[in-house]
Amino acid sequence: MPKMDYFALINQAKAEKAALVDQADQMIADKKFGTDLETIQNKIKDKAAEIDQITNQAAISAAGADPVKNPDGVQDDKDGGKEKPLKVFNSLGEQLQAIRNAAKGEVDERLIRVNNAIMGTNTETGADGGYAIQEDFAGNILESAAQTGEILSRVDTYTCSANSNSVRWMTAKEEDISDSVFGGVKMFWAEEGETVEATKPQFREARLELEKMMGFAYATEELLQDAAFMSSLFGRAFMIGARRLLEGAIISGDGEKKPLGMLNSTATIEVAKAADQGAGTITADNIFSMWQRTLHEYRSRLVWLAHPDAELQLQKLTFNGESIWMPEGGLRDTPFQKVLGRPVIYTDHMSALGTKGDIMLCDPMKYLLVKKGSVKQDWSMHVEFLTAQHCFRVIYRCNGKPKVDAPLKIKNSTLTRSPFVTLAARQ
Repeated sequence: MPKMDYFALINQAKAEKAALVDQADQMIADKKFGTDLETIQNKIKDKAAEIDQITNQAAISAAGADPVKNPDGVQDDKDGGKEKPLKVFNSLGEQLQAIRNAAKGEVDERLIRVNNAIMGTNTETGADGGYAIQEDFAGNILESAAQTGEILSRVDTYTCSANSNSVRWMTAKEEDISDSVFGGVKMFWAEEGETVEATKPQFREARLELEKMMGFAYATEELLQDAAFMSSLFGRAFMIGARRLLEGAIISGDGEKKPLGMLNSTATIEVAKAADQGAGTITADNIFSMWQRTLHEYRSRLVWLAHPDAELQLQKLTFNGESIWMPEGGLRDTPFQKVLGRPVIYTDHMSALGTKGDIMLCDPMKYLLVKKGSVKQDWSMHVEFLTAQHCFRVIYRCNGKPKVDAPLKIKNSTLTRSPFVTLAARQ
């Protein structure tokens, strides 16, 4: 049996419905009321029901169809036992145009096929539905955000499946390594034939529910005509927006319907200021005190996060007449300034200069970010109607939190250590 062209059938039915509506409008304009007008109105209702039935069948057929063909006519094959992502739109702009048309009733069958490929048979639209962005476009947006984000590119990131809305994992409950590791495992020196004390590790279950991140972008009718420009503009806009929102949450999120940030973690150590320290200053003693509270074995991964207003303070740092700050460039042409040999990343997501959290020394790999692989896209026909603008909405599910819950106690020291160390307020 030849493949049914649902897209053509839907458009044909919509054209027939439009002709009936025009006929009924003309009868009302001519004041021809009565059974003839009622008959036309009933035909309009029947045609609307027919369109709904064809649309529903298109979704059912797409869900149970054989592997579809890409635009070049090559059938999707298997790659390592996993189907390659469906690619039916040539660009993000082309798909955004199709989403706009779908809101007007012109449903492109390719939208349904992409939805089914990513989300199974969930093809509902509306506040919690919408159309999923083709996986390679969505992946490019998120990968670009991670690659261009100096913080996002450093955290430990995992992707969960399209059908999952939470992740669980087991981690060692470890707060004291002075005489044991993994929350209770001990090693002993023993004579031949002797037994030693039995020990066991302690674990805790960690769980993250994926939260919803949303973004909006407006487009005029003129802009919607240029698919190539839309791909570049919207792809970059969504990428920058996702990067800024995520990095801000990783740093200072409160954990309420968003990631828990490093500054708000119970594992974060706050280093006190000097008794006579001036307001808004950062001293070499502050830097050395923060450095001392980190774990030696992970120092090769440490980075400084600082508010841009703190730059002048860091440039003044000296010890025994020598600067402990280095500018960008140098012999190795490094792109970052450095303090004690570790990169400095300036970001306005940090607290204002002089307040707690204006500078932090951290190990980003001790932060876990979980994201969902697909991005959903909706179109609104109501926003900015009078100015001929259209609103696209992006929905992206993710969450994150530090991997540790408490500072770590080490042997022969009263000072705890942590992968997250910040400076107290100086006001």
